[in-house]
Amino acid sequence: METSRFTLLCLLVSFFLTLSAQMTGNFNCSGSTSTCQSLVGYSSKNATTLRNIQTLFAVKNLRSILGANNLPLNTSRDQRVNPNQVVRIPIHCSCSNGTGVSNRDIEYTIKKDDTLSFVATEVFGGLVTFQKISEVNKIPNPDKIEIGQKFWIPLPCSCDKLKGEDVVHYAHVVKLGSSLREIAAQFGTDNTTLAQLNGIIGDSQLLADNPLNVPLKACSSSVRNDSLDAPLLLSNNSYAFTANTCIKCSCDALKNWTLSCEPSQIRPSNSTWPTCPPSRCEGAESLFLGNTTSSSCGPRSCAYAGYSNQTIFTTLSPTCPDSAGPGNYASTFSSSFNFVMVLIQCALLCLCLLQ
Repeated sequence: METSRFTLLCLLVSFFLTLSAQMTGNFNCSGSTSTCQSLVGYSSKNATTLRNIQTLFAVKNLRSILGANNLPLNTSRDQRVNPNQVVRIPIHCSCSNGTGVSNRDIEYTIKKDDTLSFVATEVFGGLVTFQKISEVNKIPNPDKIEIGQKFWIPLPCSCDKLKGEDVVHYAHVVKLGSSLREIAAQFGTDNTTLAQLNGIIGDSQLLADNPLNVPLKACSSSVRNDSLDAPLLLSNNSYAFTANTCIKCSCDALKNWTLSCEPSQIRPSNSTWPTCPPSRCEGAESLFLGNTTSSSCGPRSCAYAGYSNQTIFTTLSPTCPDSAGPGNYASTFSSSFNFVMVLIQCALLCLCLLQ
């Protein structure tokens, strides 16, 4: 009798430990950086257009979406997006109380026959839960919403570094039947990192149609901490316009994972700048942004270092550049709470078998 009770207790404890590791849809954000640019992966069950997506996510300029997906600048707003085709959307992320959410730019106005569940799963493709929408908007009864009500859509995001490395946090909606190993291979990370970053133990805790925090390796840059666009984080095969659209920066793994920037040849988006400031390299007036010259120990280039309200900052690359870094993202967390939970479960099961 005592043995069967002990066995039952073991199984109950193991069950509750497993429950505690379920995905929550919240992304931890407790580092020193409180705001940043993050990404979400959006797909619709029906065909749509880039214009519709831009409007839905309140993206100010289509160029932001084109850059995140490495699409040509001449791509039309009316470009068709096929059903279930994933489009990466850049969002502004803010961290508070250990959690990251998109800022209040993204709102949705309730239409006829809408429910919060429909808005979360169908309109925003599972990137957010209806419970989260209800929580941040302080909705007394999620079942009682009215046509015309406008709600903030808090998409999950993060600005945290990963083992001291800058990454772009990407909200990936898990597909039915997916495994951590498959997702890790798709995004160039490893399943241990994905599990521990999301507070889960393994595939059994993956929830289909819910967002998973995926760290994408970011190109290193020379952008100063006091720059208005810091931290400027771009993942592989993407580009972005910065410094009031005067500068175009891109990230390419084939270029040693180093941010590559050049004058955009586009008129400034800020009316306080009638023209783009000159981008001569500080300390080497003959060099302009993006130019490279030879030296005794290798090439030196004029790199983008950020901007202020008055000017664009540049800097010379190190005299002897560092060698290329690791692959896309080879990261493994140190032992953590989740690993401890696995050990506890194993120990409990062993005790059960010995009874």
